[in-house]
Amino acid sequence: MAVRSAGRAGGPKGGAVSFRTAEPAPVVLLRGAEDYLASRALDRIKAALREKHSELEYTRMDVSEAVVGELSTLASPSLFGEPRLILAEDVAKTSDAFLSDALTFLEQPVDEDVTLVLRHTGGNRGKKLLDALSRRAVVVDCAAVKSDTDKLEFLRQEFKGAGRTIHPDAARALVAAAGGTLSDLGAAAQQLMRDVPGDVTAEHVDKYFGGRVEASAFKVADAAFEGRGEAAMRLYRHALATGVAPVAVTAALARKGRQVGALVDHRGRPDQLASALGAAPWQLQQSAETARRWTPRAAARAVEAIARADAEAKGAGRTPEYSVERALAAIAADAGR
Repeated sequence: MAVRSAGRAGGPKGGAVSFRTAEPAPVVLLRGAEDYLASRALDRIKAALREKHSELEYTRMDVSEAVVGELSTLASPSLFGEPRLILAEDVAKTSDAFLSDALTFLEQPVDEDVTLVLRHTGGNRGKKLLDALSRRAVVVDCAAVKSDTDKLEFLRQEFKGAGRTIHPDAARALVAAAGGTLSDLGAAAQQLMRDVPGDVTAEHVDKYFGGRVEASAFKVADAAFEGRGEAAMRLYRHALATGVAPVAVTAALARKGRQVGALVDHRGRPDQLASALGAAPWQLQQSAETARRWTPRAAARAVEAIARADAEAKGAGRTPEYSVERALAAIAADAGR
């Protein structure tokens, strides 16, 4: 059975095991909505089985269409006795036939040549089966990873597991640049580990991923709110030249504006606002430094300028590129006043 470890985003919840340590077992439940984690766990299980059994027979079941007796047929010994790996996909949409067959399967003695992996993404369908699996199966935590904090922990564990190091500021930059989905973030981490010898720094992340839409737009917003007008304009024009749409920049400006507006008159710790603003604590720490340059009145003007530019960029104006430039100039001019 897999080794248990603690933590989120690559560390399991409760009695579950991590996708990084998932190993073959008679019955395995991949529980949670994060497809990337489930595919990584399945790949580990499949590789371990094939290392021992080159003749492994692998079958994917659509349990929503399964008929009575299909599972028992697939799990029965074949003519040549090859070991079998059966993946029951999307148990949240199971047919009544599969539900009944799976409950019967769990009550019977386990054939050591059969590995049954079930994938459940959420919901209450098949609750009786899930309860039975929680007692019988190895449960692999595949819970959705959405917050930047969880994504940062995921990155830390990815690099740690490979015996590598990514600097904290590099991890934050990578989440900003490639953290749209966990699959993208995982692929970016693997590329950096493959292409960069030694520690991964923020400079490496900028070199490989600085041109991403999210990263470019956030750089523009940061420069504008820090009062670096020329830099903001230069970065914006470069972003446009590399395919970034004006609405992506207004979205980044709006996010920065909300953070600065909330922090400019805030008397508590910045991280107290994190959940309300949908931001990671480290992002608010950065914005708190910027907010010191702003007054409540100037922040309100910035938000108004962003709202006007956003509306014009989405069709209310004839020159969206110029509308955003005008907002950038106004924001940068107000910083520090």
